[in-house]
Amino acid sequence: MGDVLIDACGWVALVDGGFNIDLALSQIIGPPHFILIDLVLEELEEIDANRPRNRNLMLNLLRQRSTMIEHPEMHTDDALIELSRGQQLPILTVDANLKRRALEEGIGILEIVKGKNIRLVNGL
Repeated sequence: MGDVLIDACGWVALVDGGFNIDLALSQIIGPPHFILIDLVLEELEEIDANRPRNRNLMLNLLRQRSTMIEHPEMHTDDALIELSRGQQLPILTVDANLKRRALEEGIGILEIVKGKNIRLVNGL
């Protein structure tokens, strides 16, 4: 199974891009299994609460398909880097700063390119 650590902006881009999540990620990492930090879920819940009802973020699907991890309170990007480094998990993100930090540390990222493609980048 292809474990992937979810960043809030990566999930939003995946949903807003209209991807068939299983198909898109399976072609890159195998059948996807999401790892979700409680800090990221809190961010997503806040974003979802401010979106129109017809553009929800499918958080129920994300919760059902994820392993939830409680993480000590810190900046979300720091928590994602720490967990990813420790468990060698790629991070799904479109955040330029998080991508740069991850790649500098040798952490793989799954990025959404031009809203229509997903690619795995494993280093600088």
